[in-house]
Amino acid sequence: MESKTDKSFGIIPITKVEGKWKVFLIHQFSRIGNNSYWIFPKGHSENSETQIETAKRELFEEVGMTADRILPEPTFSLKYVFSFDGVRINKEVIFYLGIISDTKINLQTSEVKEAGWYTIEEAAERLDYQDTKSMFVEVKQFLEQYSE
Repeated sequence: MESKTDKSFGIIPITKVEGKWKVFLIHQFSRIGNNSYWIFPKGHSENSETQIETAKRELFEEVGMTADRILPEPTFSLKYVFSFDGVRINKEVIFYLGIISDTKINLQTSEVKEAGWYTIEEAAERLDYQDTKSMFVEVKQFLEQYSE
């Protein structure tokens, strides 16, 4: 089977409400199969974009949001393998934390079914895939210690 590597970049949108972090999730339509899953906004680089430029653009395209500040460190990554059209794809997604103050959204309905702001606990429950849930444990641990 043919194999290829695929990389995407995204933002984990966060905001503070009454002293507690909330996280923004999207319910994204899958390009593979007829399903959808809960994740953070993400996508592929275009032209000569940097990773952060890609993540910012995807956030705006998918949900109409702009991050006030993007933390360059730490990054959080997912790595998984799947098959599509007879090709084995080694996927890596690198996420940055993005601090959001204007929480209004404008969904790109061709890619996003629904979306919303959730407490850390709600987000941990809502995320669909085990690798995403495992990555989110690291996000939660970071946010428990982070203050802006």
